[in-house]
Amino acid sequence: MPTSATRSGMPGIVVIHGGTHSQLATLADPALQVYRITPVHVRHVHRHTDTLHSADVIVVADRLRRDLLLDAAPHLLAAHDNGTDLVVLGENHAGEWVPGITHDTRPTIFWWWRTGEDSRIRPVAPEHPAWEIFSRRSTVWHYHGVVHGGPAATSLVDLLTPEGERDGSLLLVDESRRARLLVATMDPFYHHGSGFMPGATQLLHAVLQWATRPGDREGTR
Repeated sequence: MPTSATRSGMPGIVVIHGGTHSQLATLADPALQVYRITPVHVRHVHRHTDTLHSADVIVVADRLRRDLLLDAAPHLLAAHDNGTDLVVLGENHAGEWVPGITHDTRPTIFWWWRTGEDSRIRPVAPEHPAWEIFSRRSTVWHYHGVVHGGPAATSLVDLLTPEGERDGSLLLVDESRRARLLVATMDPFYHHGSGFMPGATQLLHAVLQWATRPGDREGTR
C-alpha cells in the first residue's frame, strides 16, 4: 500500500521505531511533518512488507531492541534489495545484519567540548555531494562505535585513534547498490526526542534531507 508521502509525490519515508518516549517525541515533532513520515513499529515490520517495498526510503531509528531488529532485518533488506534506500542509525548492531558492514565498539567521549578533549572526529571526503546537506555541526558531536563498509562505501566522518590513525567511520554512504545505503553510529532520534546534545537535531534533519533529495535518488529504482 503506498504511503501518504508516495501519494503526495514526495519520496515516501518509512521510519522503523521501537515506541520509546524519545522516538515518539521525535516523530511527533511538527518540524518533521513536512517529510510525511510513515512510522512502523519494529514489532510489526512483518505486517507492512508492502509499505516497505513501496517506500522510497526506510530509516531505522537509533537504539532499537536487538532481538526485534534482527527479526525485522530480512524484511528491511528485501525492500532494500528491491530498490528502497536504507538508513541505519546508531546503536542498531549494523554489523550483525547489514551486508558489507562491520561494527566495532569504542568508548565515547560524551562532553569533549566542555572538558577540552579532542573528539578525534574528522569530517572527510569534502568533495562528496552529501556535504551540500550535512555540516560539521551536524556530524561532530557524538558516536557509539565505528563502522567499516566495503570498497564502494565512502566515509563522510572518521574517528581517529588516540595516536592519530584512522579508526573507522561514524557516517558512511554506499551508492554502488541498486538502492543507496547510509549507516551512522550517532543516535539523533534519541537525543532530539530527549531534548539534549548539540548537533543531534541538525543531523536528524540532514539525514531526512539526504534521504529525500530528488537529485541523489535518480537511477536508484
